[in-house]
Amino acid sequence: MTTARRARRSLVAHVETCRPYTLWYPGLVGLGGAALTAGPAHPWLLLAAWVAPTAAWLGAHYLGDYFDRALDAGSKPHRPIPSGRLSPATALVCGGCCIVVLAVLAVLGGWGTTAVAVLGVGGIIAYSRWFKARGVAGNLVRGALGAMALLYGAAVARDWPTTATLVILLVLAAVFWLHDTMSNLVGALRDVVGDQAGGYATLPVRWGTPLAVRTAVALYVAMAGTAVAAGLLRPRPHYFVTLAVVVGLGVVALAPVAVRRAALPVATALRAHEVLVVERIVLASAVVGLGLGAGRQLVLVVPLVILTWWTQSIMRARHELGDRSSPTLRASVEGIR
Repeated sequence: MTTARRARRSLVAHVETCRPYTLWYPGLVGLGGAALTAGPAHPWLLLAAWVAPTAAWLGAHYLGDYFDRALDAGSKPHRPIPSGRLSPATALVCGGCCIVVLAVLAVLGGWGTTAVAVLGVGGIIAYSRWFKARGVAGNLVRGALGAMALLYGAAVARDWPTTATLVILLVLAAVFWLHDTMSNLVGALRDVVGDQAGGYATLPVRWGTPLAVRTAVALYVAMAGTAVAAGLLRPRPHYFVTLAVVVGLGVVALAPVAVRRAALPVATALRAHEVLVVERIVLASAVVGLGLGAGRQLVLVVPLVILTWWTQSIMRARHELGDRSSPTLRASVEGIR
């Protein structure tokens, strides 16, 4: 293999590990938290609120793939580490470097950002190392990371928020916790066979797909209700318009899963999660709109939605199911149609 080919192979492995279709969400959530507290007059604080959660998210991808390498070797051998395109040591170092970036930004930001960053890193490691295989506890730990991104963004302002702002921040933190717990559970619905073979006692593995689907739907309904409550605390027409789009996308994602819950095809669960990955960008933009206004929200959300969907269409099915020529992926694509 030539040097150029090895370099390209390694670059592709890193891009796959970083999952570019997911990278815009944590920064957008952090930006929303900062917009609510720091406001539009502090561009450097807004940038820090975007970059730090994104670095943590990248680190979570590398570390998650490192800790899941034995599981992926059995169920997803095409992924970068089990396929040999990315060494476990490299994944560990890259994940550590991302956490170092977060740590530096957090310390520079003060005690508030440092405290949230410590909790966030603890959650990343705890989820990947212990809780992912432990049912709903894993979903809750993973879901908390979205709330941490919001609170990190809020903490960059350093000044303690007003009581009204603090209340809306806590309500919105609950929104992202509920949402990301639900989204992680939908992801687990896609991986039932591999998780079961690898000894991971996720909620659908332990209690069955129908109960897991009902739980996901209940979490989504709770999230939507809590999001409405947050909007009532700071009423803005564009927030409720955005929320209507969010709920519409949520119905598109979850309705097919609910209908086919008794015998859920992998392709249906994967498609649901793909829609949720776009839907959560719109949800995060709603918070940005509360702090920065509808105009800035639209400038951000439209290109990010397009970029997210485009990168998913290129990479997602291959990353989850393998090469397009494989029988597994071919059957899954046919199932989507």
